[in-house]
Amino acid sequence: MTRASTEHQKALLAVQKLDTRLARVAHERRTLPVHARISELEAQAAGLERTRIEATTNRSDTSRELARIEHDVEQIHTRATRHQDRLMAGASAKEAQAIENELALLTGRTAELEDLQLEQMEKVEGFDSELVRIAELIEQCQSELTAAIGERTKEFARIDVEVRSLSTEREAIAAALPSDLIELYDEIRAETGGLGAVAIHGTRTEGVSIDFSLSEIDAINAAPPEEIVISEEQGYILVRL
Repeated sequence: MTRASTEHQKALLAVQKLDTRLARVAHERRTLPVHARISELEAQAAGLERTRIEATTNRSDTSRELARIEHDVEQIHTRATRHQDRLMAGASAKEAQAIENELALLTGRTAELEDLQLEQMEKVEGFDSELVRIAELIEQCQSELTAAIGERTKEFARIDVEVRSLSTEREAIAAALPSDLIELYDEIRAETGGLGAVAIHGTRTEGVSIDFSLSEIDAINAAPPEEIVISEEQGYILVRL
């Protein structure tokens, strides 16, 4: 059976108070509002990057199609020039008629290709404008993300200062207590998820509600002041005040 002076038991409540504050600070660190903002901006940045890649791919595909059309137009122009040269060189009437028919077909095909060429050029310009807009959005998003990360760093620094202060105070108090008392307290905290010692005034506990049986109340009242009393239901150390 663990025993400790009433002063040491009361000091254990101070350790518990500091541990509770440390737990709250740790919770605050995990749930800072800026975390959600950073996650939102990171998701936005990822979405913008996907959009940029898609637009870049579409521009590349369109540029290749434009290059193909321009190549076809150039070939037609070369062929038409060659036919014109044959006419100028004095082709026979029959050959001239065939050449003129071919030139008419080439002219029609050229008009079709030039329409397609203009359409593809407009698409490329559209993708270029979209990429500029996306780049601006990415830059804005990155700027906001950098600011949010800076805010988180600042909050972490503030919390770390508080944690160091609380931890130092906690270590100083715990160091003055019997090792077996601290070990028992830490073991109970680990089992309960954070609560190891509870102050009790008669049958009224502080910070947590505990229903005591009549036999347990009698046992608490009968226990010597130096005896460590453990609640039967939750297993907390009951520090009598």
